[in-house]
Amino acid sequence: MLLSFGRENQMKARTRESLAPVPLRLRRPGVVHTVPVVCLLLVTSMAACGNSSDALPGSDAAPMQPMDDVARIVSLVPSLAELVIAIGAEERLVARTDYDTHPAVADLPSIGGGLDPSLEALVGLDIDVVLMPEGENMPALAARLGELGISAVGFRTETVDDLYDSIERLGVLVDRTVPATTLSDDIAQRLRYISEVIGARPLVSVMYVIWSDPPMTTAAGSYIDEVISIAGGYNVFSDAPMRWPTVGFESMVRRNPSVIIWPRGADSELTLDAVRDMPGWRDLEAVQNGRIVFVDSDHFNRPGPGLADAAMDLARALHPSAFGGSTP
Repeated sequence: MLLSFGRENQMKARTRESLAPVPLRLRRPGVVHTVPVVCLLLVTSMAACGNSSDALPGSDAAPMQPMDDVARIVSLVPSLAELVIAIGAEERLVARTDYDTHPAVADLPSIGGGLDPSLEALVGLDIDVVLMPEGENMPALAARLGELGISAVGFRTETVDDLYDSIERLGVLVDRTVPATTLSDDIAQRLRYISEVIGARPLVSVMYVIWSDPPMTTAAGSYIDEVISIAGGYNVFSDAPMRWPTVGFESMVRRNPSVIIWPRGADSELTLDAVRDMPGWRDLEAVQNGRIVFVDSDHFNRPGPGLADAAMDLARALHPSAFGGSTP
């Protein structure tokens, strides 16, 4: 059975209310060879590469309703699992994917990847509900799960708006509406603080690295693009026609970002000197000037409860003088 529910007016109003105090700034026109952002690429392959037409069937159906039998949950996306944990329902998670890193699920059995989970493992774990992102590959997987008697609930995972919506819907699904509201309010308050501290300071031009060869970045309509705006930056590739475009080195040099944001995993040995040795990248002024901000890939790439922390880390990097040791 597929249980993917759309946004009703009340949910939309709640999301808009949460986001309203956080004015996103207008954008100005204008690893070693592979970056360890496997989880982000997983989400983009499931959701970002598709358009609204790729939504799970039933996404315009009735509002989310509590389910009495949601005792055993698996999430195919780490960010959704982390939201379940953040609203106090971690005891319901009975498995993880290969890409989950939260300590609360470290000892749980893995069902494999988010794109190709082990159906045998899911059946063996007696799962009640699978949480999954909407995307072009998901309806077929949800249908197969339904044939096995496992419900699938779809979530949009591409924007900050989607994050608020996911928090609210998960709160209803697992009957944790109060902690879900508290989490949303806390994120909104912290993002508001960042916006207030940055104030009218000039925006910093940035490029975010998804992949290094060939260069892949992010554009408008993505969660990361919004985080850049919240943190007082503007994405030099925000006008790209695709949400996750592959770009040329000539275009990168022409757009000349002041700062390169480069995610790397905990085990990555990537350094500024290594990037300076990379063909193409070494021609960028930001690289020559040492203006690379390395960010934790798990912390930054996931549209989950760590949004405010990621935005704060980036805001401090882009506008260090604005914060001066103050804390939200």
